[in-house]
Amino acid sequence: MSEEVNDAPRAVPRSMVWGLCVNAVLAFGFAIALLYTMGDFQKALDSPTGYPIIEIFYAQTGSKAASSAMMLPILLSGCYSSFNVLASVSRLTWAFARDEGFPFSSFFAHVSPRYKIPLRSLFLVTTITVLIALINIGSSAAFNAVLSLDTLALYISYLVPILFMLIKRVRFPGEIRYGPFNLGRFGVPINTFAMLYGTYITVFLPWPETQPVTASGMNYGAPVFGVALLFAVIDWFVRGHKKWNGPTVMTAPK
Repeated sequence: MSEEVNDAPRAVPRSMVWGLCVNAVLAFGFAIALLYTMGDFQKALDSPTGYPIIEIFYAQTGSKAASSAMMLPILLSGCYSSFNVLASVSRLTWAFARDEGFPFSSFFAHVSPRYKIPLRSLFLVTTITVLIALINIGSSAAFNAVLSLDTLALYISYLVPILFMLIKRVRFPGEIRYGPFNLGRFGVPINTFAMLYGTYITVFLPWPETQPVTASGMNYGAPVFGVALLFAVIDWFVRGHKKWNGPTVMTAPK
């Protein structure tokens, strides 16, 4: 979505850093308040609602109405964030389709002349999201298997650009075109630490959380990621390598 932002090289990094800092402070305060008021944590875990946070609110207020009122901001924040996710992922899909990196790229790269947004990409993302949610009706284990891909895929997506940036910093430092912000001489150690930490997390994320491993307790992150990666590799050899020329670099007029 940075292509839709004025002065993106400055505005986007600032928004990311400030968003992280503000949310970290708020989350820390919320966690401290929760820890001091949660009471019997086992009772919260065994809540009949299935959500410990509801049990904690109810234990402290003794009122269903008050507990519901306290849950409302959390639910609203989830709803608001879902709109942001749809907006960002639909534009990511559109950008990838525009660069011929997506199956049926010409169709999904279309931008609605009336609404000025990639409606087809938005409908695709929304449809896939709804279909994934419907899996939970038939099998919660299958639903959790799909969701288990989330964190693993995110960490791998972080590691890939960091790895290439680190290689570039070490082998070809003169070829890097920095933006308004850069890590300077701290870039290599910070990138190295990020690679080590990300690799450590990625190795242990796919492991099951409990022993013995059962079908319902199995962590399906690695198998699901493997299937997704297999489809990507097949698409690359069948279609992608013929059309993919790298991302389109768009610069705002001065």
